[in-house]
Order: sequence, then C-alpha cells, then structure tokens
Amino acid sequence: MDPIFNFFPGGELKDEDDEADAEEVELGGNSNPLVSTNVDIVDVQDDTVVEVGENRLKRKLPPQAAKPKKERYRSPAWDHFNEIKEGGVTKWAECKYCKKQYRAESKKHGVSNLKAHIPACPLYPNRDQQGQQNLSFKPANGGGVDVVTHVFSFDDCKRALTEMVIIDELPFRFVKGIGFRRFCKVMQPKFSPVPSHQTITREVGAIHNFERAKLKKLLKGCRICLTTDTWTSIQNLNYMCLTAHFIDDDWKLQKRILNFCQVVNHKGETIGKKIESLLLDWNVDGIFTLMVDNASSNDTAIKFLKRKTKDWKRTILDHDYLHVRCCAHILNLIVVEGLKDRNESILRVRDVVRYVRSSPQRLESFKKCVEKEKIVSNQTVCLDVFTRWNSTYLMLEVAVKFEKAFQRMAEENSGFKTFFGIKEGDDGELVSFEGGETIELVSEGGQVRSHRVQRIPTKLDWKNCAMFTKFLKLFYDATKKLSASLFVTSNVFFDEMYNVEVKIEKLIANNDPLLSKMALDMKKKKFDMYWGKGDRINFLLYVAVVLDPRFKLRWVKFCYIKTKGKEVAEQMEKRVKGVLDKLYDAYANEGEVRVQVAMATPSVVVDEDCDDRLSLASEFDTYLEQEYSSVCSSEVDKYVNDLCERKDIPDFDILLWWKNNCNKYPILSQVARDVLAMPVSTVASESAFSTGGRVLDPFRSSLSPSMVETLVCTQNWLLSTVPISLRQAMDKVEDLEREILGNDASSKVPKD
Repeated sequence: MDPIFNFFPGGELKDEDDEADAEEVELGGNSNPLVSTNVDIVDVQDDTVVEVGENRLKRKLPPQAAKPKKERYRSPAWDHFNEIKEGGVTKWAECKYCKKQYRAESKKHGVSNLKAHIPACPLYPNRDQQGQQNLSFKPANGGGVDVVTHVFSFDDCKRALTEMVIIDELPFRFVKGIGFRRFCKVMQPKFSPVPSHQTITREVGAIHNFERAKLKKLLKGCRICLTTDTWTSIQNLNYMCLTAHFIDDDWKLQKRILNFCQVVNHKGETIGKKIESLLLDWNVDGIFTLMVDNASSNDTAIKFLKRKTKDWKRTILDHDYLHVRCCAHILNLIVVEGLKDRNESILRVRDVVRYVRSSPQRLESFKKCVEKEKIVSNQTVCLDVFTRWNSTYLMLEVAVKFEKAFQRMAEENSGFKTFFGIKEGDDGELVSFEGGETIELVSEGGQVRSHRVQRIPTKLDWKNCAMFTKFLKLFYDATKKLSASLFVTSNVFFDEMYNVEVKIEKLIANNDPLLSKMALDMKKKKFDMYWGKGDRINFLLYVAVVLDPRFKLRWVKFCYIKTKGKEVAEQMEKRVKGVLDKLYDAYANEGEVRVQVAMATPSVVVDEDCDDRLSLASEFDTYLEQEYSSVCSSEVDKYVNDLCERKDIPDFDILLWWKNNCNKYPILSQVARDVLAMPVSTVASESAFSTGGRVLDPFRSSLSPSMVETLVCTQNWLLSTVPISLRQAMDKVEDLEREILGNDASSKVPKD
C-alpha cells in the first residue's frame, strides 16, 4: 500500500515523481516507514490516534482482530438435564428422560450428582452402551435395512416381557412355560434366567405406578368428560368402570380408563361416593359431563355428585348440564319397545335358523339347497341372541337372502319335514300340521304351562321380516355411529335422532298395520319419553351440533321447521344460542379475559380522478364491515354468522378444523374442545368389561380385585400410545361381522 504522506520532519513536501529518500530505500521500500516527530500522527486507515514521544520512532500497524473470549467450561452432564432457574440463577436440574430433579447451584452443589444419575437413569436410552455392542438390522425409512449397533439390556427385556403379559392378557404362569423358556434361549441366550411369575407380578405393579403418574400429570388442570357403568364378574363381585374422555393440546381425542374397581353394590349413593373418592384421588377438579345409562341408580348418583362437587373450580355451569343419558341406550329402548311382543314372523324365522344351525349334518344339507338355488353369497345363517335386537337384525338380514333355500329344504329334506310336521295345504303351500301357535302341557305336579309350537315361515312371514330388516337397519347404523370411541360422536347425535324420528313418522302412516303399530308403540312409549319436542335431552348435545362448522345453528333450526314447525324451531334456536352464550361467558370469565371481536375499519382513500361508481363500491364495503362489526360483538356471534363449511367434504375432520381456527376463536375453541370430547354412549366403559371378562376367565378367577384393576387399566394406558389406523380397524370389524355374524356391511360405518 502506498504511503499516505511523503515528507521529512522539518522538510518540504516532495512530488510523487521524486526519488524515494534514503531512509525509505534503507527500509527496503516499505510504504509504511518509521517516522519520528513530536506531533500526533493520525492513522486515517483506522481513525486511531497514535502518540509518539520525542525522538522515538513508531511504525503504524494495521488494526488487530480482537482476541475471542475464552468460553466458560460447561460439563457434558448438562446435555442430559434441563436447567430450572429462579431469579435468573440455576437452582435445579431436571433429567430429560425420567424428569427427576436435583439441586444444581454451581457454588453449592456442582454436577457430581448429575454425573452419577446419568448411568443409573432407568429411561436413559444409552444407559447400557458401555457394555459389549452387537450388530443388528434395523428397517430403513426408504426401504431396505440399516446395520446398527445395540447393547443387550436385561431390564429392557424384562419390561418388554411384562408389557406383553399385560397387553396380550396372558396369565402370569406363562413365563414358567417350557416352550416359552426354550424360545427365549434360542432367541436371546443372554436373557437368562427368565424372570419368574413373582418377578413379573412385581414388574406389573411398577409399570402401573409409572403409567398412572404420567396420566395424572396429563389430567392436571384438565376438564374431562366421564362415562361409567357397573358389571358383575365371574367371581360374583361388583365392578365399576370409570372412563375419562378429553381432547389434548394437539386436538386429538383421548380415552383413558381411570379405574376398574370393586364396589359393594349397585346403589346410586354407593356409586356416587365411589366416583367422588376416585376423582379426588386423581386430583381431578373439573368435570364437564357424566354419561350414564337409564338405570334409576345412576340418577341418584348424579344428584349426589352435584351436591358434593358444587365447589369444584372447573365444573361448568353449576352442574346444570352434568348429567347426560346414553343415546345408544335410548335407541336400544326404543327398538326393544317396538319388538316387545316378539312378532310371530320373527319367531318362525328363528325356528328354521335354529334347526339348520343345530348340527353339522343339517347345516351341510342346507348348503346343498343353497347351491341348487344358485344363491351366491359368502355368508351363512346365524342364530341371534334373544335379548339383543341388533343380533336379531343380523340374523334376519342374512336369513331373508336364503328364503328359497329354506323352502327347498322343506320340500326335499325328510328330517326337516318331520321336525316341523310339514304337509301340503289346499293352496299348495307347505304348512305345519299343528293348527295353533301354542299348546298347553300338564306336568306331573298338575301345573299347566304353555308351549309354543314351532312352525315354518310363510310367504307373508318372509315379507314381514324383509320389512323389519329395512327398519332395523336404520337403528343398527345409528347405534354403530353413536357407539364409536375413536372419533368425535357428540356432533352426529342430533342428525341420527332426527332421521329416526322422520322414519318413525313415515312408518306410522304406513298402510301395513304391523309396521304401523310397531312404530306407534316406539313413538308413544319411548321416543316421546326421552326426546319429547327435543327439550328432554341435555342441551349440550345441541351445542355440539352448533360447534360443527358444517351445521352450526342453522341446521338445528332447519330440522325443527320440517318436523315441529317454525314457532317451535325459533324457540329452540333461542334456547340453544342461550346455552352457548352462557358457556362462552363462563369460559371467558374463567380466563379473566373477554375477547371482543372488533372488526377493523380501514380508511378508504379514493382518487379524485377515480370513477364515482368505484368510490361508491368502496364506501359500501366499508359500510358492510362496520355493520358486521356492530352485530358480531363476540366470538359466538362471529362464528354463528359466518358461512357453514360444505357438508359434502369427504373425510372432514372437525378437530383439525378447530385446531386450524383456534387463533380466530380463542375462547370458543376451548368450549369446543370440551363439548366435542363428550361421548354420547357408555360403550367406552362397557368395552372394558369385555377385557375384564377375558382377564377373569375361569382359569384366573382367583385374581384379586386390585390386580384386576391394575391389569385392565395398565393395558388401556399402554395401548393408548399405539397408533391406530381407523380405516384398518373399520375393515377388520366389518370383515369379522361378514364372516361370523353374516353381515355383509353394505354401508361401511366407522366403529371401534
């Protein structure tokens, strides 16, 4: 770089073309020479003043980069801990894996305790990496396999074995089996000795306690919807199942069995006291709803809970809407009332089905008749459970398809003719010898009892059963929808009940006296009792419909106009809107904030040269926004007045919609989270009794009630982390129905 100034102290300036002075030559042509002066030299390159004393030479050096500060040493132990600060100072260290906390002030405690915890942490993924590593194959994301290293852990294998016993409902003695121990020896020789059943029993308790603590933390400060039901086990002991339903922060519907415990009896006060003590033990202080069936004892339990939990902070609306009746149970009562007399046509079809299913030889003869009639079907007739109308529907649905096969069997099979006493009538139709439906039998003690004579179905009987099948299908499909627990059901309740009401009204006006009488009995004795004019059900179920962006309040009003008239529709609209406003105010006050949805009023700037019509259009847009803002003073008004989503959107996910719009409706979305979590049936609790029945089979009936609760609850908690494909679950259920129950499942409706 050329020198900035070329001069000698005390001399005159030189031209640029002059020869370099002797000193510059001596310095080897350095363009930054040593200078000696008694004045300050300003380095214009870095604006730094360099003071040079008298008779001293100083070279102007280029600016030096600042030396980096030495980083403070940080222990590698902090890679496994989170700092918890108080007042800006680290006070505690929390393990990232097991969440255990240690004091960690640098001047008092250090990190020695943290270092000691890492290799002992039960959840540290690389805890056993200091051992000998083995090569193994791991499936790669893009297909194929990757070669990875792993270290054998006896504790991990023991925990996995225990989880298998819980999830697969295996007896504890399973680990003692010779075949299982031989399998372990071949699969992993290091897994020795195989834990005993006492060890597995202790491990079950440890896993239960660990999972319970996780769930208790998840429920903290959460408002939940409950379902409960009671059951009598093979031990002749009374059990009560309490299930919690809620939507998590990621807007996923969650279902957890809280307790599967023994109760002294089925009395309402006993149930109420037990529920209260269980919720206090879980530290739950907020109940949204409690779903129960129609048992009178449940009404008593609800009244008890309303008194005892009135001071709970997060129980809504002073318990006005705590009690919700099981909608699937109401549908069941309606159908049972219609089939109360057990129509003779249904009984006759059941007789021939029972005959065919009574032995392999009879079933084989029936299949030959099916082949001769060229009936193409992979189904086979199935016998119903007399006390369950849905199984009666499945029996009739299949039997009607094989009507001709039954007729051929009556004509050709001698055993069939003998059993039913078949002869040919005057009109050529096959009939039974007996003329009456019942006969009186006198026992040796002189007691007279009636005995129904089994007869083959006539053409009229088959016709009646075909009509019954169409009618019962409506209830069957509705019950399947309302009984699901893998997805939200509260928003579909009103739609299903409305369709049932319309169908019943049509059947009442039907010309067929049999169907008309059946529908009339359903409406007067059961439907009006629980439904009435729509005012005898919990109004939160209407709110759930309103919170479905495809329906909103308009759907409720529209349906009531069609069935009850405009006046009743307007009254119902007003009442439902009032409940939603009340909910919104309760949630807004709980958060100590009331969000007013204020619409911004943009200033309109119109160019003087602009067309007057454009100016008028801009002013009109401003007017509409101001008017809309004045009307929509809250989130409820804004949501209700917005346009509905299209109803025909395939695979519409209501929880995903609210997740995407929770910023638009911050308070209303909290209302939706609790309302949509509300189940409309007690099937979630009833299904636990199936698990309890498998756990308490005749070979394990000696299990204590506490161990039964541990196994049932822990299985539910462990399976909650397993991803479930709803479509695959639906297909498996429908295939099972087609194969075993003979249901072709023509319309695929989601079911658990």
